[in-house]
Amino acid sequence: MRMRLLPVLLLALALPLTAACGAAPGADHPAREDIFEAAGPSEFILLTARGELVSADVEPGRVVGPDVSLGVYPADGERDGQAVRGVAFDRPVSVTATGQAATGIVGAMPLQLSVTRAEAGLRARGLVAGALSDYRLDDRQLTGRIGRCSYELTRTGRTYDGARSCGGQPHRATVLLPRGLSSWNDAALATTLGLLLGA
Repeated sequence: MRMRLLPVLLLALALPLTAACGAAPGADHPAREDIFEAAGPSEFILLTARGELVSADVEPGRVVGPDVSLGVYPADGERDGQAVRGVAFDRPVSVTATGQAATGIVGAMPLQLSVTRAEAGLRARGLVAGALSDYRLDDRQLTGRIGRCSYELTRTGRTYDGARSCGGQPHRATVLLPRGLSSWNDAALATTLGLLLGA
């Protein structure tokens, strides 16, 4: 269950519309910029123009938020592997991320990713919660299909901003990725992005 923001926040998100229609909301109303400026260095945020907000703190070895509680552990019998276990959006998660691959279950659906890294960044292909996925992340953009949603986001300062579509019309979305994710292996990082952005 994603948190629904106040209607006034929807007005603040529709920046071109508010600029065309008159004065912006008053200082007592939360604006999109305020949410991201207040975010700490370990915070993940997905905010959409439809009023959806997904947030979580990314700490060493865990991701915790209103919709997500995941732990990252050493994988059984795998020297360089990590296991991602817990709950994401009311679905149990059990995934093993080893080297450049991740396999496991999200709810009753498979997660199976092949991950590659090049100069351009990270690319993951496969299934996220049973949905075909192919997505890329680098220091300039976050693009592709993740689970049931498609993203075309470009980095601007601390955030990635652009269009998101989850089976309907594209709408504006902004994503803040914490630095802590960079310490995870590629497959665990791709898995976590898939869980947070593809639900």
